[in-house]
Amino acid sequence: MLLRTASHGIAPAIALDFLIPRTILCQTLSRADRRHVGSLHTSPRRHQSSTAQPLRRSPLSSTRGNTAGLSQLTQDLDVFDEQSLAGLTHAQIDAYNSTMPKLRAALHHGDVGKVRKLWTLLKSRNSLAFFGPHHHGMCARGVAEICKKTPPRQLGEDIELVLRDMAMHSAAAGATEGLKALMLCAIKDRRPDDALALYEEYLGKLREKGLLRSDDPESEESEEDSEEDEFPSLSPIRDEVLLSAIVAHAQRDSFYDALQLYLKADTRIAQSTVEDFTHILHFDRALSAKMNQYARRLSTASLLARPPTLMKHLANLTRDSATISLEKLYTSTIAGARDPDPWLAITPEELSATRVVLLPDFFWPSFIKSFLACRQTNIVVQVWDDMLKFGVKPPLAAWNALLDGYGHIRELKSVLQVWELMHKQGVKPDALSHRALISAYLTVGQADDALVRFHAFEREYLKRGSSMGDSGALAVYNTTLHGLLFASRVDDALEIKKKMQTNGPKPDITTYNTFLRYHGRKGELKSMARILQELEPAGVKADIFTFSTLLASMIRVRADAGKIVVNFMRKQGVEPDTTALTAIIDHQLEERTPQGFKVAMELLSKMERGEFGDAKPNAITYTSVLTAINRGDWLSKQVVEEYSQRLWETMRTRGIKPNRTAYNVLLRASLENKEPEGLENALRYYRDMVNSRVHMGTDTWYIMLKGLMDRKRWEEAEMVVEDMRKYKLNRITSSL
Repeated sequence: MLLRTASHGIAPAIALDFLIPRTILCQTLSRADRRHVGSLHTSPRRHQSSTAQPLRRSPLSSTRGNTAGLSQLTQDLDVFDEQSLAGLTHAQIDAYNSTMPKLRAALHHGDVGKVRKLWTLLKSRNSLAFFGPHHHGMCARGVAEICKKTPPRQLGEDIELVLRDMAMHSAAAGATEGLKALMLCAIKDRRPDDALALYEEYLGKLREKGLLRSDDPESEESEEDSEEDEFPSLSPIRDEVLLSAIVAHAQRDSFYDALQLYLKADTRIAQSTVEDFTHILHFDRALSAKMNQYARRLSTASLLARPPTLMKHLANLTRDSATISLEKLYTSTIAGARDPDPWLAITPEELSATRVVLLPDFFWPSFIKSFLACRQTNIVVQVWDDMLKFGVKPPLAAWNALLDGYGHIRELKSVLQVWELMHKQGVKPDALSHRALISAYLTVGQADDALVRFHAFEREYLKRGSSMGDSGALAVYNTTLHGLLFASRVDDALEIKKKMQTNGPKPDITTYNTFLRYHGRKGELKSMARILQELEPAGVKADIFTFSTLLASMIRVRADAGKIVVNFMRKQGVEPDTTALTAIIDHQLEERTPQGFKVAMELLSKMERGEFGDAKPNAITYTSVLTAINRGDWLSKQVVEEYSQRLWETMRTRGIKPNRTAYNVLLRASLENKEPEGLENALRYYRDMVNSRVHMGTDTWYIMLKGLMDRKRWEEAEMVVEDMRKYKLNRITSSL
């Protein structure tokens, strides 16, 4: 348990008895019934009312249908059957143009008999192939309005079949309002199987269009936006249709079926869609509550089923110290392995027809390290306890996460307790364990003790040789060198480097960069030159860190620093082009220091003045700088605003068209500024983006709408929604 003190500013004493398995717990685990089962392979929105457009008499060339994914916000409605109009007669065109206004009027007045007659007529003439987005939207909205007035089953079988056909045809083209209405009618009538049959038919239509593969999973793996978890992923399956199917499963009280359906769909449901359905299901509050519960659990399951995405998400939450989000994610994950309805397998042996998601092997170490990075030591106790309760033997990576995490927050006493417990429980430390222990000593300024530990490791390395693994051993040596140089123990560091050159592990570029950085910060250019001269004999190539460190040191004292670095880059076989220099700027800004910012801006200015020949800044260069200075609070707001505006104006002056990423950075930064000028700047950038016809994606709409809604600027938000509709229609029309 963690013992907290009430003293003023005194760090809490940490006892690590939670690491030792409790007797009672062991007895409980020994009685637990371990199941061995098989595995299952898994791998309300309003539409703008528009008039149906008549066909023109002049022949049109054949066009090619787009097959882009349909996301929650962008609503790409440009996927539909097309055929050449060149062979149509004037009579056929006149017949089509006379029928469509009648269909529109019949839908508007709810004249279902006339709707059936006109739809049947259009189908018999094969006219549905000429439908465009206006027509699909008109039919989808018409079906939805009819469903609101009268349940389809009360209109007769013939009418119900026509409405279903209209809704399905429109849904396959991206207009899903009618299909959603039919599914919800079935759910309201407590016919969940009928709603699920509609969903399966919808998938079949998407497969017919080539938008879904015929085999599982039902869609290609989507491209995740790790930084913004709220963004829906791109998929041809619309999330409102998917959620309707999940509600049907909730009505059947079948979470496992909902989970399999969700994982196969390979998309995510936007929170806004869940909120819409909460209101739509007002007729059944219990079902609405269950839908919300399912949505939360499915979101967690989907994230765990994509380990790379989960890892990025954890890194982002840790970087932002998002403790609440971290804890919610952890809690919802653990709940997935417990009754009722467990869907998570802690070990591969537990995979079954119901436990269909396997917990990633990095889960425990990653959460331990993340919680410690956020100083949530009490939650780490719970994590360790949960591991033991689930019968998981803590892996070495989890022990190392404890050593690293406690060392990072300068809790040396806790590090030593963990180290002692590792030995008591027969856990053999590896090179990374030693690295964490040595780093903990160096972090609190105990260099002498760190050297004692290092020399013990050194003797073990020399004794066992390469069997310890040079990569892990090298990490120990480089960490020790960094800490010693930081403590100004240069002689000790040089002695270790000399031993590395003689006995191994051989120094790598990280080793030399560590010395370069030390001497560079002290302005010792001659010492830096000596280090650089050692690279070629050692067979080591310089990297971007090397060039960046060299430039940062020389630019303060040499007017020709840029030329010197460029010549050195060429000597190392690296062409100092725009890409390489942009990487150096990136590296300087990643340090998030005033000096790094100054060096980056000076290098950018030199590129702008043409001091590096053809290596001039491009859109990527400026976008990279804008992103770095607007991320976090390491620069003052005044500096960020001043340089953002200057960079923006420079781009326009140089004829560099900002890309979507650059606009998104500026929009987000402006909307986060709560002052009136923040909103003014955001709207100015947004209007410029619209006027410049820059492609807008889900991320742009999300940033704008969330920022405006947070400010309660409803009028501007409505303007953006209107632009979304116009953008959608213009984009589709341009492809015809």
